[in-house]
Amino acid sequence: MRNALKYVEAGRLGTALVVGMGLLAAACSGSSAPPPVVAAPRAARPTTDPAVVAANRTMAAGVPIGDGAAPVETRFDLGAVPAPGEAFVVRVAVMPEAPAPLLRVDVSSAEGLVVLSPDSQTTHEKVTAGSVVPLEIRAQSAEAGSRVLYVKATLELPDGPQVRTFAFPILVGPAPAPVPAPAKAPAPPKPAR
Repeated sequence: MRNALKYVEAGRLGTALVVGMGLLAAACSGSSAPPPVVAAPRAARPTTDPAVVAANRTMAAGVPIGDGAAPVETRFDLGAVPAPGEAFVVRVAVMPEAPAPLLRVDVSSAEGLVVLSPDSQTTHEKVTAGSVVPLEIRAQSAEAGSRVLYVKATLELPDGPQVRTFAFPILVGPAPAPVPAPAKAPAPPKPAR
């Protein structure tokens, strides 16, 4: 028990010495005020573009193909199953994950699907990381079946262009069956006289 009291007293003495040395250092520096308390810097809270949140929540992810490594993602939205012969719209969200002075987007399709617009490469200047570059694609398929739409994104980065290609499968439904005209109801019988 005595040994324990000696350690406690020695601990108190050590604490007192440390506090006293701190006060002595403050007095020697010519300042009577305690040193200012500096709060640790907080990490900046990342801001998220609401368009990115909406695209990730409501649109389907494009399927990356090939070995491209450009820092970009895509999302696709096809409102309804298109019918053969009818033009339809696919909304695309191109989402760069790095800032780039230039983004080029090329749209193409597999056999059986015709891209009506855009009919050429689209370019977007000064894209920022974490943003959405919207694109609307109009396409058409003459026959029912499975089709594939391709979007190739090229980011012009300081160390050179980087490319990534995405595929989006589209199921073109069967042609809608003709709706028969409603049959005329028979005329009511004439009253007998």
